[in-house]
Amino acid sequence: MKNKSSFTNLLYLLPSLSGVVFFDLAPFADVIKRSFHDDMCRRFVGMENYAKLFHSRSFLLAGKNTLCFILCSTPLLLALSLCLAILLHQQAQAHTPCSSLSAAYLLPLALPVASLAGIWNILFHEYGLLNALLSCFHLSKTDWINTSASMLVVTATYLWRNLGYTTILWLAGLSGIDPLLYEAAALDGADTKKQFFCLTIPLLKPLGFTVSVLAILNTFRVFRDIYLISGDYPNQSIYMLQHLLNNWFTNMQFGKITAAALVILFTTGWLVIGLQLSFSIQKQRRHYGPTDPSA
Repeated sequence: MKNKSSFTNLLYLLPSLSGVVFFDLAPFADVIKRSFHDDMCRRFVGMENYAKLFHSRSFLLAGKNTLCFILCSTPLLLALSLCLAILLHQQAQAHTPCSSLSAAYLLPLALPVASLAGIWNILFHEYGLLNALLSCFHLSKTDWINTSASMLVVTATYLWRNLGYTTILWLAGLSGIDPLLYEAAALDGADTKKQFFCLTIPLLKPLGFTVSVLAILNTFRVFRDIYLISGDYPNQSIYMLQHLLNNWFTNMQFGKITAAALVILFTTGWLVIGLQLSFSIQKQRRHYGPTDPSA
């Protein structure tokens, strides 16, 4: 009977497993194979594609820009969204009406990317509205799109599009904290600062891992905005890995594309594993506490 039940469960899972094998595992295996062959996958070249990859100035520039963007924009997004979530959560607890803001949380994600690119061009072009405003105060104009200042525009775009979504995730975590814990901490003499660092932050750390991973993955979506604003070859300060892969695909350099895709995959994977280990270690320390040498 047990074997029959296991066989029945396997039959239910067979369509999903077939889809995973056919649409995920088989293409991934083909990518691994192509990374060790030439562009047309006719000749085995070993590690030649990887050697070309790390000797390519374009790949090193795109990798550096992408990594710097992730390391700068992700902590900024997490901090700003957490502050906004705490403010909204306090307003909700105080029964302050804030329902008019709820519809605006996900509005940036719902807007078409093409329309946003047009708006950014109107705002940040050399003869756009922002420079017109700066000229009113007798400040020099800046070509925000075609200079190194374009990284500020890209970061602002990323924050604006993802701030509401990340805030909702933090709000879900804050709503799961029992208010009695804060009352008990206040009775013990803990002020607002101690409650935040000793109560709110530790209780939000399990959710923090998920929010951090989603924020990192969303950084790769900023390519669409950059591409629509600046095209295939933007300013070198915002030349990302997606630009490089797109240009290599246009030139049919499939060997280097597959090698770069695997490098990006394993780098992102190790980054996510490092975050998971960091959160799990902090969780264990909070659970067991410091070791008493006199015990």
